[in-house]
Amino acid sequence: MLKLCLAAFMVIVNFILYFVFGSLITGRLKNRPFSATISVITGFFLYYCLFEAVCLPVMLTYRPLSLLSSLWVGVLGVVCLLSVFLNYRIWGRKFAELSQWVREHPVFTVAVCFMVLFEAVVIIHAYQFTLDAAYYVATASTALETNMLNVYDPYTGMWQDHFEMRYFFQCYPLQDAVMCRLTGLHPLIWTKTVMEAVSVILMNTAAYRVGRRLFQERTDRVGLFLFFTGLLQFFFTTIYTSAAFFTTRTYEGKTLLGSFVLPVILWIYLELLEDHRAVRYWGLLFLTALGAAVLTNSANMLIPAAAGIFGLSLFLVKKDLKILLRSALCMLPGICLMLVYVAYVHGKFVIYTYPR
Repeated sequence: MLKLCLAAFMVIVNFILYFVFGSLITGRLKNRPFSATISVITGFFLYYCLFEAVCLPVMLTYRPLSLLSSLWVGVLGVVCLLSVFLNYRIWGRKFAELSQWVREHPVFTVAVCFMVLFEAVVIIHAYQFTLDAAYYVATASTALETNMLNVYDPYTGMWQDHFEMRYFFQCYPLQDAVMCRLTGLHPLIWTKTVMEAVSVILMNTAAYRVGRRLFQERTDRVGLFLFFTGLLQFFFTTIYTSAAFFTTRTYEGKTLLGSFVLPVILWIYLELLEDHRAVRYWGLLFLTALGAAVLTNSANMLIPAAAGIFGLSLFLVKKDLKILLRSALCMLPGICLMLVYVAYVHGKFVIYTYPR
């Protein structure tokens, strides 16, 4: 029971951290109403970008998980203190506005909370069996037990001569290991309970932003949109859809890519369709491209493709060459990391797991 309460508490902590991180950016925007959901989305990608920046040097210098955990606690402390100092007045005003909005829309609020809770409970209790899903638990468990980062094969426990570049930039499961070390939760509980619930809420947050843009903030239509979006996740689960990942492989980075990152990109381009000169959305798109690479190597192919397709479509509508240039810039992180992986596969370089 104590572990269950701690797991539920850590779901809340995750979103507080995303909100705090995101507020560093959204709280600085001029002439733009502060949004809690946009802050959470922005903070999620900023959180993982910063974690990658801390994790990679520790891994490349063959240092232990314990050091990474200590460094990350320091980063969290600094970011939280800075964000509180800069944004506490904004948060006070926003929470007052949010409370008023909830009182004005009680049916919508209760219905959405019930839908999200229902989805989370069903998925957490579902049987998840794939080898890829096991990788995320095994990676966190191996890092925790060996106190090293990607040095041992998570499937066999055998020492690896060199880092596997397919997973080298995918620090998402190592963040799970860090949080398990800090909280004392077992990796299976963290991934299968905490991160599954986080994934479900994030997916609905992205869908909410898409719904608000499509239906001009009509709460009844947004509520129906969220309902049918959730329904689609449970009844369109062939192997070739993101719905299958969402219900059977929920805590994987690929699931977040398909069910959260791509809807966020769709929402960003819907906003750009309204105002394609809005620098804040181009900046968020670039941050999304960087943060998605931390989740899964698949993002390095899918994000450039999505940015290219949406960018070309937006260009055909707006007829502004800057759209193509900005979209190309947002495609750059994924393309660069993809080229690094191709070079590794062709034997152009190797990064060993020990000093040479």
